[in-house]
Amino acid sequence: MKKLFALCLSVLLLAECSNTTDATEEQISAPTSTAPQTTAASEEVIVADTFTSASLTRTVLSDADLSAAYENLAAISNDLATLAISQEEGYAEPESKLAQVMSVNPDGSIAMSTIHAWKVDPETQTITVVMTDGQTISNLVELGKRGSILVHGDMYYNMHVETADIIKLDYSDEAYENGEFNMSYSGKDNQLCEYTVTFDILTIESTPLYVFD
Repeated sequence: MKKLFALCLSVLLLAECSNTTDATEEQISAPTSTAPQTTAASEEVIVADTFTSASLTRTVLSDADLSAAYENLAAISNDLATLAISQEEGYAEPESKLAQVMSVNPDGSIAMSTIHAWKVDPETQTITVVMTDGQTISNLVELGKRGSILVHGDMYYNMHVETADIIKLDYSDEAYENGEFNMSYSGKDNQLCEYTVTFDILTIESTPLYVFD
């Protein structure tokens, strides 16, 4: 009996030692946290402005650079002359640049029209365009609508704009014969109206290059 009791005691002691060893090994082999440590350096992120996005060549202008852009844009603006004014004796059309007017279509795609009749006013920081009715301008003939106007001056200037005033000239033979439409009006055959729209210029970007070829 004593031998049997001693044997049982030995078995119990061995089992207890085994449990202690397993627990110790389990603690040692438990994985440590691999979460990355946050440092001030890792939190430094280059935040692009609203308009330039990822493009490092596009710059939102301010201060002296913005003033220079307004001066350049005003110098290469058109005078928005009607056909009647352009036919007056001594009239000379200014050497203006073409502009690209861009707006968002109802389906989310981009509409773009090339125009010559645009004029920037640096004092009010506005731009006025005269356009024959079409999809591009139709997207903008509501107060508060936004679009962009691109002009190649000293740099490529991209003006982000908001509609501030709208004048609609409906087609009539009388108005056409009187030369009331812009000198570049092209909607006679379809009897299209003409819009004179003034936009507030929200901001101007510059970039050395845009590719349209």
